[in-house]
Amino acid sequence: MILKKLFRKLAILLILFTTIHGASAQGTSNLETWRRQIYDAYVLNNMPQWDRTLRAMEAEYSRNRGNELLYDLILAQYGLIGYYLGEKETGKATSLLDRAENKLETLSATPSYQAQALAFESAFISYRIGLRPIRAVVLGPRSSRAAERALAANPRYARVWVEKGNINFFAPAPFGNKSEAIKDYQKGIELMEARMHPSHRWLYLSTLVSLAGAYEKTGDLPRAIQTLEKALRYEPRFKWVKDDMLPRLKQQQAGR
Repeated sequence: MILKKLFRKLAILLILFTTIHGASAQGTSNLETWRRQIYDAYVLNNMPQWDRTLRAMEAEYSRNRGNELLYDLILAQYGLIGYYLGEKETGKATSLLDRAENKLETLSATPSYQAQALAFESAFISYRIGLRPIRAVVLGPRSSRAAERALAANPRYARVWVEKGNINFFAPAPFGNKSEAIKDYQKGIELMEARMHPSHRWLYLSTLVSLAGAYEKTGDLPRAIQTLEKALRYEPRFKWVKDDMLPRLKQQQAGR
């Protein structure tokens, strides 16, 4: 009887272990798939796929909460909001930003994700400025302070430098400085190349594009072109760079 009860307990423990391990493996598999889908959506300029993937991630997070998934989820929201703002789709940008800020509250309460959360906070404040530029005087310093706090929390977190670069690039004079933006983007790229987070591959390409844009704005077309060619060596399918940005800059350089 005692052995029978013992075997029954062992069987139950084995079932529980198998179930938990299987769920964990499935979650990891899903995360890898979503990362690949987000990356491909960025490279091929397929934003409907990005949106579908994001919604799948949100649905999964509502069932199985985890910090790694939450980080990737907010990162995906961050990227799509930026796209909507660039396309002047302010309604979609506002709605998604509200959802992202709600998720960020949870990430901010996680001690091991302080630099990540502060970098998102800086970016989201900048997005609010994009939606209502009249608030730049009030919100601009808040965005800068959040970026500085993120830098203090972890100076080797690449996205901190990307956000500092964005602030320096987009802020009007005398608050912005495109030459400083170049240095910030270069540092972010250097850190990503040294240690690439699996969900940062699209961000790496995006930062190369930002660096090229900063070179262009400062009149350094040769380096802008070199940077875009570097992006294409990393990802030959990169549609926006291959079909639009690089040909335009080469034509511009030839016309000089």
